[in-house]
Amino acid sequence: MKKESKSFVRAKRLAVSALLSALSFVFMYAGALTGVFDLCAVVAGALFCAFAVIELRGIWPWLVCATTGALSLLLLPDKFVALEYIALGGIYPILKAYFERLPKVPSWAAKLGAFNVMLTLCLILARFVMGIQEEWVAFNALVYLAGNVFFVIFDYSLTVFISYYMNKLRQRMKIKI
Repeated sequence: MKKESKSFVRAKRLAVSALLSALSFVFMYAGALTGVFDLCAVVAGALFCAFAVIELRGIWPWLVCATTGALSLLLLPDKFVALEYIALGGIYPILKAYFERLPKVPSWAAKLGAFNVMLTLCLILARFVMGIQEEWVAFNALVYLAGNVFFVIFDYSLTVFISYYMNKLRQRMKIKI
C-alpha cells in the first residue's frame, strides 16, 4: 500500500474536523430553536468533540470546539446555549482525556473542579454580560447541586459512549484518519 503524505493526512483531518463542527452546530441550532433540548444538543456536541479527541488527537479537537463555539456564538438565537456548549460540550471532552490519566480520586476532584469553574463562568457571563435575569441564573446552592448531579450523569454517559465506541464501533467502522 502507498503511504499517504503529511499534507494529505492534514487535509483529511481538516475535512473531518469541519464535518464534526458542522454536525455539532446543526444539533446546537436545533436545540436552541426548540428551547427545550438545549442540554441534549450540548451532549450531542460533546459526543462529536469526543470523537475528535479519539480519532484526530492533537490540536484538532480544540479546533472543532473553537469552530463550533464561534459559530454558535455568532449564529444561534439563544447565546446561553453557545456558552453551555463551549463550557461543557466542547472543552470538557478534551479535558476529560487529560483528567482520566490521573488516579481516580484526583481525577474526580479535577473534573468537578473544572465543571464548577465553568458553571460559575457561565453564570457570570449570563447574568452580567448577557443580562439574563431569570431565577435559574443565580449563585445559590440549588443551581450548583443540580449542576453537579447533571455533570456526574453526563460524565458517566460520556464514559459509556467512549467505551462503547472504542470496544465495539471503532473496529466495525474501520476509520483511518
